[in-house]
Amino acid sequence: MKQIVFLVCLLPSFWSFGQRAALDSLQRIVQGKAIPDSTRIMLWNEMAYAYYGILPDSGIHYAQMARDLAEKLADDHYLAVSWNNLGSNYWAKGEDSLALKAYSEAMRLHTSLNNSLGAAKALSNMALIQYNLSDFISAIQSHEEAISRFEFIDHLQGVYYNLSNLGVVYLSLADYPKALEVFLNALRLMPEEEKLLQANLATNIGLVYKNTGELDTAMNYQQKAYEWFEKAGNQQGKANALGNMGIILNEMMEPEQALGYFKKSLSINQEIGNHRRIGSDLTNLGKVYLNLGKYEAAYRAHSQAIEAYEQTNDLENRAVNFHLMGNLVAAMPPEFLPFESITAGNRIKKALAWQEKGRDMALRSGAKSLLQDVYLGLSNTYALQGNFEAALSWHKAYLAFRDSIFNNEKQKELLLQQSRFEFEKKEALLEASHEKALALGQAAMEEQAYKKQLIAGVFAFFVFFFLVVAILYKKKRDAREREQQAALKQKIAETEMKWLKAQLNPHFIFNSLNAISDFILKHDPITADYYLGKFAKLMRMILEKSGEQTISLKEDLQMLEIYMQLEAFRFNGKFTYHIDMDAGIDPDHIQVPPLLLQPYVENSIWHGFSSKDETPGEIRLCIRKSGNGITFIVEDNGKGNSSSSPFYKIKNGHSVGMRLTEDRIALWNQSRAAKARVQHGALEIGYRVELELPELC
Repeated sequence: MKQIVFLVCLLPSFWSFGQRAALDSLQRIVQGKAIPDSTRIMLWNEMAYAYYGILPDSGIHYAQMARDLAEKLADDHYLAVSWNNLGSNYWAKGEDSLALKAYSEAMRLHTSLNNSLGAAKALSNMALIQYNLSDFISAIQSHEEAISRFEFIDHLQGVYYNLSNLGVVYLSLADYPKALEVFLNALRLMPEEEKLLQANLATNIGLVYKNTGELDTAMNYQQKAYEWFEKAGNQQGKANALGNMGIILNEMMEPEQALGYFKKSLSINQEIGNHRRIGSDLTNLGKVYLNLGKYEAAYRAHSQAIEAYEQTNDLENRAVNFHLMGNLVAAMPPEFLPFESITAGNRIKKALAWQEKGRDMALRSGAKSLLQDVYLGLSNTYALQGNFEAALSWHKAYLAFRDSIFNNEKQKELLLQQSRFEFEKKEALLEASHEKALALGQAAMEEQAYKKQLIAGVFAFFVFFFLVVAILYKKKRDAREREQQAALKQKIAETEMKWLKAQLNPHFIFNSLNAISDFILKHDPITADYYLGKFAKLMRMILEKSGEQTISLKEDLQMLEIYMQLEAFRFNGKFTYHIDMDAGIDPDHIQVPPLLLQPYVENSIWHGFSSKDETPGEIRLCIRKSGNGITFIVEDNGKGNSSSSPFYKIKNGHSVGMRLTEDRIALWNQSRAAKARVQHGALEIGYRVELELPELC
């Protein structure tokens, strides 16, 4: 079942109880006869907007009045706003068909008015309704299109709202890794002041952890969300968080506490009139009543849940309750059947009828995670009936469908946990049947033991089969990874050799030796000796460090500074350099690839200052701490770009050393699963390079 919380796209901040008094005052003002119709439409829309999450019936009333007046005045702008507000309040009441119609009309009007923002908002809200109607593919497509539209108009709020809601869809489809990824992306973009949106995200992230078995973490997220909703006076948010806490408590084997949370949530949702959430609370109550052996209360709760979901045309949750009703009837002990229509003779037949209804509706809804439960429930019920052929057939369908959904390591881990849970549940049912059979006689006991052995043997066979397949797959995968690692090491070695050759640049060596010779010929042995000492030290350090993948930042800066000293000396002071490093950086403990910045400095010297005669050249090297990483900035005031090309545009034709550096960065990322990146290009005056190495500190 979809135990989730929606983030309705682009609705206003929720109103506190103190603001309700302001709404009452606004209502008295808008009823005044002196107010112009244009102002009246605006105020009615504001009131309809504000009543969402508080009193959606009142919101519908004001939105309809605004719509009727806008039609009378032929004001298409406020007519579109009115339809959007109608959709939002219909959504709050769980009337999805009316909400979808309203949002569709709003989008049509905004499109005709060339209102890109309004059309994107309406499309986003349509995606929410498509989700409610279990049309998951359309919901994903609509959210992704809405995100694209919001990004195009640079509307950050629309982007993170839709990311949040897209994560809800993936959560319903049981794609937990993708759901968590999308939720965290939304949280990363969300401003700190968006506390209520963060509360909704906390609720949904808690559900991801609940579904992956991390119950304590899930409970902490739900409690944090509830506190935010309570402070804001948002009733719907409180109800959602209470319901989710009840689910977690039930899974933590605290059914009595869970009942209290579900009843509180149900009371709030009945006050709001949200049929969808009423159905959710009733479904959860039915589950807990079944676990406590309160069969009549469970039957009544699921029946009422089905009625609530019929009003919202929610196929998936109706299928859930049909399935759970079948499980309930199958689990009732014959001596405790509370209904005249259900007898010991027809109990299994009626249970299968409920489960078949659930299967048909689940297929129509496309809810993959639900189909797994339905197939497993049918297998268990046929086993109780003694029809082991049908039980085995449905269990095979369950296994095949389960494996078709989960296809990565995280999902396989979740699958293993689910398999263990189902196995333990099956063992418990068989054990209970065995104990009852003892009271009926030795013959019945032996028959039950035989059935248990048969089912356990079939299950063991499939476990063994899938274990063999998993081992073979792992061996093949490991061999492929070893091949990839070997290829990566070879590529790293080839790149490092090319890099070493680039550092031992014949032109640089020749120019340096020529400079030394020139000093000797000019009878300046002191300068020649100084230059020769620096040159020898640089060559020695390059040769010593060339075999190492990383060296300390301090050593790297020493080599780079010697190189700049030699070049500045040789160019007779044509340029100067400055190194500026943040105080919080410890160069002795930070490891970096050797001479990663040298090609960019060389580029500045040769292409920026070799023919620059007007003003002295300058190279600025800044080392900044960024998060857990380091950002290097190399900037010169050499020849720039008169066309003022943007900074991020890569300049064609840069040096071999710069291309090799980019190759080294790519290999660094590949071998360490890092995200180092470099950006460089011409400025109006000079050239600038930014090199970011994350996760170094």
